[in-house]
Amino acid sequence: MKAVILGKAGSTRVPRKNYRPFYKDMSLTDILLEKLIKVMDPEDIYLSCEEEEFRYVAEKWGIHYILRDEKFTRLATNTVDVVRNVCKDVPGEDDILYCSCMDPLFNDYENMFKTWDEVKDKYDSLNVIYPIKNYFLDQNHSPIGFGFGYWHKYSQYIPPIYQISWANEILTRRSIDRCGYMVGENPFWFDAYNPTVDIDTEKDWELAQILYQYYREHDVLG
Repeated sequence: MKAVILGKAGSTRVPRKNYRPFYKDMSLTDILLEKLIKVMDPEDIYLSCEEEEFRYVAEKWGIHYILRDEKFTRLATNTVDVVRNVCKDVPGEDDILYCSCMDPLFNDYENMFKTWDEVKDKYDSLNVIYPIKNYFLDQNHSPIGFGFGYWHKYSQYIPPIYQISWANEILTRRSIDRCGYMVGENPFWFDAYNPTVDIDTEKDWELAQILYQYYREHDVLG
């Protein structure tokens, strides 16, 4: 398997999100690479970025650097075009771990890869999801999976809904060619139970720093 990290330099809401110091002197990209090289050969890992300035990060970790066309980092660019362009620069016919740095708390790669080895003959992608059992209302304020009054359920009996991570997907080359998306035509849904955070704003960044420091220093992340 190969891995490609979407390490773009530009970010409108959190400037330089992937490369500014996050924990001590480590950036989000450093944190992700620290995890990946424990389960993958650095020769199989690629960092995709639109600025030559950050090539040093790849060199520091002994991985490959892909200088991406800036067009494929813009929010206006269709996601399918981004996926196909990023993946075409990863050589070989191996499956691709398509990953981003936005969730520093995920660290279940070993189990993720083991599961993929068991199911990949039947599926064309593996996608990380988080089962959530909580008291949600729909747009009409009607309960989802439970009821009011006599129809109330304890949370453990509520059927889960699922949050898609978008931080980690395994894609076959066939899936990339046919769908050009992070979810294949026949996906395997990988339930994850670790703490999770999606850094999308400066407040998310601050919260993620607190959580990451706590979990890392209490050896929760593994």
